[in-house]
Amino acid sequence: MIFYLILSFIFGSAVGSFLNVVIDRTVRGEGIVGRSYCDHCRATLSTLDLIPIFSFVALGARCRYCKKALSWQYPVVEGLTALLFTIAFYSLVIMGDLNLITLIFYFLTISVGIVVAVVDFKFSLVPTTLVYAATLITLFYNFFFLDPPVFVENVLAAFILALIFLLIVVLSRGRGMGQGDIVLVFWIGLVLGYKEAFVAMFLAFSVGAVVSLALIAARKKHFGQTIPFAPFLILGFFTSLFYSQQIIDWYLKFVYR
Repeated sequence: MIFYLILSFIFGSAVGSFLNVVIDRTVRGEGIVGRSYCDHCRATLSTLDLIPIFSFVALGARCRYCKKALSWQYPVVEGLTALLFTIAFYSLVIMGDLNLITLIFYFLTISVGIVVAVVDFKFSLVPTTLVYAATLITLFYNFFFLDPPVFVENVLAAFILALIFLLIVVLSRGRGMGQGDIVLVFWIGLVLGYKEAFVAMFLAFSVGAVVSLALIAARKKHFGQTIPFAPFLILGFFTSLFYSQQIIDWYLKFVYR
């Protein structure tokens, strides 16, 4: 068990390194094929410069060639992907649902979520093409691997969430939410189902509100300004994906104790 958890962490960190390439190059309109290079001096990076997490630490968070500071995005994405892959493997083992197809589906879901969150955080843009692809994969997975009632429930949850966010966009005239968020929550609902999706939305709006108030208090933002919401949606999504039942049980005990 421990061996496979370590293997999941190592594999996740490697995937996270690839996700960094996807995040940076797709937004720039560049292809993801080709050697990695320094964003500052454009020097081609060697294999020793690209070891996930380790290279960033060993180089002191600076480029080996031009000595300029490297973005903290790289170790954060690599470490987060590694952690979530490990949690996914462990959770599937605990639930007794571990099989290759489900594990790949979870890994793909995590990867897409991380890319979406980071791209929106950096560029205030939800990569809807990627979310559409993830939605299609999820539909096929749900259809073939979920019981029919659960499949229908997840589809209904997706449409209900998308409708709610559509109303928010229309009523706020696009100032309260972006159209990309509609596509994103449809996918989230399709993956989670209505109960888990409710937990995800509650967490997303709660954390988003706290962060927004903190930014206003710190004078980093003022009332009326918007912040990227996809990172909060993905945070709620991942938390609910693995811990929704624990959160619901804790809430019920807290309310009815």
